[in-house]
Amino acid sequence: MSTDKIFDVENVTLRFGGVVSLNDVSLFQTRGEILAVIGPNGAGKTSLFNSLTGVYQPQDGTITFTGRDANPISIIGKKPHRVSTAGVARTFQASRMFSALTAFENVKIGAESHRGIGVMGAMLKGPATRRGEKQSDARTIELLEFVGMREKANVVSASLSYGDRRRLEIARGLATDPQVLLLDEPAAGTNPSEKVQLTDLIRKVRDVMGVSILLIEHDMKLVMALAERLYVLNFGSVIAQGTPEEVRANPAVVEAYLGSSAEQTKGA
Repeated sequence: MSTDKIFDVENVTLRFGGVVSLNDVSLFQTRGEILAVIGPNGAGKTSLFNSLTGVYQPQDGTITFTGRDANPISIIGKKPHRVSTAGVARTFQASRMFSALTAFENVKIGAESHRGIGVMGAMLKGPATRRGEKQSDARTIELLEFVGMREKANVVSASLSYGDRRRLEIARGLATDPQVLLLDEPAAGTNPSEKVQLTDLIRKVRDVMGVSILLIEHDMKLVMALAERLYVLNFGSVIAQGTPEEVRANPAVVEAYLGSSAEQTKGA
């Protein structure tokens, strides 16, 4: 694992009126790392993701992202589409698929979003536009194959299982050519077999595509199987961090956030 930081968050505080959603949060992620953020509902996990993707603008602190060109940029103050263009992709806890579109069409939207042809180019359909569209089609098929959904390319998204939707969301995120992929509750709604497949796919995204993974997840078995490091949030503050083994050995974390004794968790 690299020691090169892809995300560096320092002393971030996010307030909504008198409510503090993130309180002096500091964390980092290294390039190529699978990092997890855990904690109970309301701990600030989604607020953190929204801050990392430009949806929320913290009042204090810094968030630095270093993309493929090794040129650090500040996320705070950037609009979400600028953050995406820089190399940050995200999936959501609640599916954001276009339910009336096919799996192919959903992924192609992600691929098309980074072509930058503009409105006139799309209307005129010149040679460059046609070449770009062929490239988007090829990339879409490649990504559907990568996530194991090539045979379902023409299936309408609304009819897919939860597991297939999660894989499709990952494919659409990858279509934007990210350096880091943020996964918000990727296992939500999936059955045990689908969770195993999802775990394998997330590792594959990192190992084969070289995309760093940052995930929020309540399924502790999946988290402990995937994450190389974890941060634990509670009431908007980081209360623990470390390897899965270190977090597992923290009695307060085990009791409050893993929902079982340390001994039971070791068997997870």
